[in-house]
Amino acid sequence: MTANVYLYDGDAVRRIVAPAERPLRWAAWRPDGAGAMLVGNRGQALRVDGERFEPTATRTAHNLRGVAWSPDAERALLVGNRGALLLYDGERFDELPAVTSENLRRVAWSPDGSCALIAGNGGVVLRFDAATGVVLPVPGDRAHTMRSIAWRPDGAYALIGAYASRFAGYPRPHMLYRCDGRYTQGILATDEEDDALAIDWRPNALRASATVLVATYGEGEGARNKLIEYTSSGVTTRALDTRATLLGLGWRPDGAEMLLCGEGGAIVAAAGGAVRGVDSGTRDNLVGPFWSPSRDAAVAVMLKGPDEKVYTV
Repeated sequence: MTANVYLYDGDAVRRIVAPAERPLRWAAWRPDGAGAMLVGNRGQALRVDGERFEPTATRTAHNLRGVAWSPDAERALLVGNRGALLLYDGERFDELPAVTSENLRRVAWSPDGSCALIAGNGGVVLRFDAATGVVLPVPGDRAHTMRSIAWRPDGAYALIGAYASRFAGYPRPHMLYRCDGRYTQGILATDEEDDALAIDWRPNALRASATVLVATYGEGEGARNKLIEYTSSGVTTRALDTRATLLGLGWRPDGAEMLLCGEGGAIVAAAGGAVRGVDSGTRDNLVGPFWSPSRDAAVAVMLKGPDEKVYTV
């Protein structure tokens, strides 16, 4: 079996084929730019160097849904279904004791590398202590499903996006949370069925702002996308007029543009107030984008997502 991987260099999209035995679900670049790791179903993991893919045995059968490298690029955390949590030291994978049976979706390291936060279903937020290797639940507010996570560049706290579903019994649920590694606090409630699919902080030394991609589910099968810009002083919201449902976003490392991708091969580039479509050359549902850390020659990786209509991976 193979899987389609798409590369965008700021100008055009190119498809390459990865030797994946199972569908791929997430990717993460090493902070030093020396390659990336792709993860997917049934414990699938691929180490990437240039366009060379090396399948790596993780010794788990669980579907892997997220991966992130520590800031020093010496180890990576992989998370997945049924509480799967693996630590990779560059040579081998060690499966850490599960502290929940919920599916884990995303992991993000603090900028100083002292800890990593992990978010998942059932409102799960976990903290991995880098010094001790201990994983503990983080107390605080909860949502139906914690969907996305990104640390503020100065490490003050992380933003966590959630699916604000009323089915979990919350009369006015939150779709955005703030977590400093010790407590999780709901900061943005919603009256709609909002789903914070992706979060990324815009590279800006003078003003810390995060962009949140939100899908709002209405009657029928459709979803409306909107962007929320979050700063410590407040939020602003604007609708995204696209034909396809978008699934992810990422800021280019130099902050020059934001890339969004989603269903049916949809790719949108936004710079300033201008928004333009990018021809992907595919009808694959796209997951990502995952930007390489280079400010001078950044490349965004996107993965072929599930064929069925989905709003998240």
